[in-house]
Amino acid sequence: MPATCHRLAPCTVHARFSLSEIPRISVAAPDEGSAAVARAAAVRALAEAGRGYLGGRVEVRTYGGAARCRSVRRAADRAVALAVAANLRGDAAGVRIRVRPPR
Repeated sequence: MPATCHRLAPCTVHARFSLSEIPRISVAAPDEGSAAVARAAAVRALAEAGRGYLGGRVEVRTYGGAARCRSVRRAADRAVALAVAANLRGDAAGVRIRVRPPR
């Protein structure tokens, strides 16, 4: 047995939002399901912040090991909402959310 054990890294979702004055949300995501979730989360977060007239670009990436689709979608929803809120505050950094591992 080798001295080090290689385990799958826990899955994480990384979201970044770039604000624009054009009222359109464009999404780059690993799959269509994640894209739909990210688009809805961005629209909802902008509306809740009173900035529903704005738009932007959402980038969603997943890293690490396997996880349940439902968990990844929940994490993407949360990551996008946090990324939109951070960008509206003037924070340009992306947001990383860990996904619960499958049981």
